[in-house]
Amino acid sequence: MNVLFVIHYPVFGGPHNQALLLARALARQGVEMTVLLPDEPGNAVDRLRAAGVDVITMPMHRVRATPHPAHQLRFLVGLRREVAAMRRLIRDRAIDVVQVGGLVNPHAAIAARQEDTPVVWQILDTRPPMALRWVMMPLVLRLSDMVMTTGRAVAEVHPGAAGLGERLEPFYPPVEPEVFSAHHGDRDTARADLGFAPEDLVLVSVGNLNPQKGHEHLLRAAALARRTRPEIKVLIAGASHPTHREYKEGLHRLAGELDLEVGKDVAFAGALSDVRPALGAADVFVLASVPRSEGAPTAIVEAMMMELPVVATDVGAVREVVEDGRTGFVVPPRDPQALAGAVLRILGDDEARASFGTRGRARAIEHFSADECARVHLEAYEYVLRNHRPGLTDNGAAQ
Repeated sequence: MNVLFVIHYPVFGGPHNQALLLARALARQGVEMTVLLPDEPGNAVDRLRAAGVDVITMPMHRVRATPHPAHQLRFLVGLRREVAAMRRLIRDRAIDVVQVGGLVNPHAAIAARQEDTPVVWQILDTRPPMALRWVMMPLVLRLSDMVMTTGRAVAEVHPGAAGLGERLEPFYPPVEPEVFSAHHGDRDTARADLGFAPEDLVLVSVGNLNPQKGHEHLLRAAALARRTRPEIKVLIAGASHPTHREYKEGLHRLAGELDLEVGKDVAFAGALSDVRPALGAADVFVLASVPRSEGAPTAIVEAMMMELPVVATDVGAVREVVEDGRTGFVVPPRDPQALAGAVLRILGDDEARASFGTRGRARAIEHFSADECARVHLEAYEYVLRNHRPGLTDNGAAQ
């Protein structure tokens, strides 16, 4: 079976990590995965290819979160040409299933339906505004043979998805238990390499530097918590992108306003090809994402695999991943005081911190391993091959 996974974003993130691990796990089941990415600057192509994933690039415009009409015009102008290129790719690679990553870019689904190829359309987060969800979901329901969402909560906020019955398959991001382990590497060495002292209490967050991740709320929470535990430090690991340069600069300014010295009290580690040393150096994992951001964040599952207690905001399907009060705490978004309080509760109870970590890893192995994710995807592929609906003609009408 040949699967084409189309992702419209060039900077490595959750969908790319999913593709990397799925390609490896599904290969053991006889499934070959090709990943299609946009031909533009970003670190995703190199990271996937370095891991042995088959990657193809081509010009791929996408809907952007901007009112500027020029961006949307380029998207519309390029749509027909890019759909045609994807159709050729589907034919040339003898693709059996096309997997679309994300709500708002329909190119691959249109191309697949015109080639009479089954479509698995994945909705990966809650970022698009509700008005756009209302616009896009009828197209998703029409073009897809199955919809997969990162958690049930994501399906519930996308009109029509929750009522799809067998055509809906929730899934969670994959992590390899044998790769992410608390026993990976030496904790003291990792802390020293990242500039932390043995007595520091390190809060780590993994997420690209964009407003959806709410890193500013983490910085404010850390400043509040340091009034009680001044040994608290912050490590943020995530890639920056030119489109979010102002946000990155704002984080640095905010750190200064909060008396958090960059390089001493807060470290911006940038994009890390391996986040395990950063997780291994930490005491608590914190995700401060804002509403309209996440699905089920991969970074949380990686932290749980590394036996870190988690403090995360109640967005997307986070509550389906983190058991509040058992593997960490789930707090309201955009509430630095709540974040700080949860962090201090964990840091003030060594026994609870250890038990959260132990239970978190056990839960992650059972529900979020790469093999479990591959099993769910393979069942979805087999379902759409058995139950494929008629394709579209070149003008978009049903055959």
